[in-house]
Amino acid sequence: MNNSTRKVGLRRKQVSALLAQAVTEEEIAQKLNVDQSTISRDIKHLKVVSQKFVYDLAKSDLAFYYKQSIDGIQEVNKKAWELLRSCQGDMKTKLLSLKLAKECNEAIFSLFSQGPSVLNMKSLEDRLNKIESGQINKQAI
Repeated sequence: MNNSTRKVGLRRKQVSALLAQAVTEEEIAQKLNVDQSTISRDIKHLKVVSQKFVYDLAKSDLAFYYKQSIDGIQEVNKKAWELLRSCQGDMKTKLLSLKLAKECNEAIFSLFSQGPSVLNMKSLEDRLNKIESGQINKQAI
């Protein structure tokens, strides 16, 4: 990797960090002392990289990580309830345990409500691959 490529990569990391802080394109350009059109190109590049990341994730391991997330939340929920049952009169610990159990249930509900659309994305990607490879007649879509 040459020095110019490293500089572009570093600038794009800075652009990404500043965007996450709700800094405008114009402000980013001023902070990094570059033209706003350069920042616009960087943002376009970052969007393409992000889309590829999500596409690759959906293509490969999304269902696995989805299940791992649910399992992890359920384990935390189980521990929160165990802690609640084992508390001897410590009201603060009991309330924090209940709050954690509630948050776990909300997180699981959120994952379940998003699950069909997340898994549908994988299904659509599989179908696209079949279309591209000629396994499905494009007119049957």
